[in-house]
Amino acid sequence: MKNFLATILKFGGIILGLLIFAVVVFYFWASSNAYSREKYAEIVDYPVSATTTNQNEFTLITYNIGYLSGLTNNKAVSREKKLFDNNLKTVIDALKPLNADFISFQEIDLGSKRSFKVNQVSELAKALSFNQAGIAINWDKTYVPFPYFPFSAHFGRILSGQAVLSRYPITNNKRIVLDKVASKPFFYNAFYLDRVAQISEIKIDNRSVIIINVHLEAFDSPTRKKQTEYIQKLLSEYVDKYPVLLLGDFNSTVPPIPENPQPTVDILLKTTSIKSALPPEALNNPQIATFPSDKPKVKFDYVFYTPKNIEVTEWRIVDEVKQASDHLPVLVKFRFKD
Repeated sequence: MKNFLATILKFGGIILGLLIFAVVVFYFWASSNAYSREKYAEIVDYPVSATTTNQNEFTLITYNIGYLSGLTNNKAVSREKKLFDNNLKTVIDALKPLNADFISFQEIDLGSKRSFKVNQVSELAKALSFNQAGIAINWDKTYVPFPYFPFSAHFGRILSGQAVLSRYPITNNKRIVLDKVASKPFFYNAFYLDRVAQISEIKIDNRSVIIINVHLEAFDSPTRKKQTEYIQKLLSEYVDKYPVLLLGDFNSTVPPIPENPQPTVDILLKTTSIKSALPPEALNNPQIATFPSDKPKVKFDYVFYTPKNIEVTEWRIVDEVKQASDHLPVLVKFRFKD
């Protein structure tokens, strides 16, 4: 009997050891990067005939495009390629007539299984006649096991990030990785996306303009506060030298809501060197909410600018994109103060 129990224990130990080994191998394989790190902050040229004219007013759009998954973003549902094709067409049809000079994107895929391996930056740049894009990769994993169940809903291979499309030359483009959620275990952060500040320097005639494109932490308020404070410090490196546009998905809304009781965006609203393109007194108005796109209730998406050298002449929410994403874009028209 003792020999039998010893055999069972030995066999069980071998099985357990193999399972642990398999989990360790999966962890290192799945959390590994498959894209060249040299391309994490790339400037890409596209073979389109984008034209610019001597103009006094410029149009800028910021859009969390939600990898064109519509209202299914992060849900454990089965999706067909037709959904993404239709949403891509909707976005192109909506944005093309606006003839924007710059478009910043968050949550845009460049080759992910979840969006059928389509390079959405390239597709949009070509369709909207942008000849250049600055890219900041923030999620490069061989296999992301999320949503957790069913297994068929796993994102799998992920290559995603942020992008700035420009009709004017992008002379410099870099990415700064922001704080991770310290309270999360190491294996969670190993698969989680990087929260990134993308800094694109753009040459307009004889003037350099800085666009800072961000996508801040969504689920942990203390981390989002740290990230926002860092962005505030980062601004000080640029606002004295350049016209600056700070934009993106800040995952914070005014006024506070139960899910977001501490509006970290207040840090930026109170920063004297920049100003919200959407007047602060209007931010409480549900008519300018950007999320969710079918019935907007809150505002996560903002544009800030340096008022000493930029004047905003117009702003609005671009609801023509319908539900191609779970967010709606913000459009701002501006000109430089001479």
